Amino acid sequence: MNRYTELSDFEINKKVAESLKLNTIAYERTEIVLFDDMDATPFAPCNNPSDAMPIIIGNKIGMNFIGNIVGWSASHICESKGELEVYDKNYYRAAMTCFLIMKDAENEG
Repeated sequence: MNRYTELSDFEINKKVAESLKLNTIAYERTEIVLFDDMDATPFAPCNNPSDAMPIIIGNKIGMNFIGNIVGWSASHICESKGELEVYDKNYYRAAMTCFLIMKDAENEG
């Protein structure tokens, strides 16, 4: 179900930026940069709380620590698909993957 498992953080960050329709450019396949009024700001929601938390809070993604082996659970109740749940050792990556699966579900429904 989770087709994002094999993607790198860069690829997840890029898909999140595309989903949010942010004015971005991919830099050497390692960094996403946002452009706004001539400013360039790195965008890395898989690793940067200031990028991730507005997405987590704004989309009502619930986060729980499952344990050292599993890591974190990111979950969201989706009207068309029920509860979506993603696991990852990286807190923010789990949340961003959940966000992308939510958006996929919205686009399907």
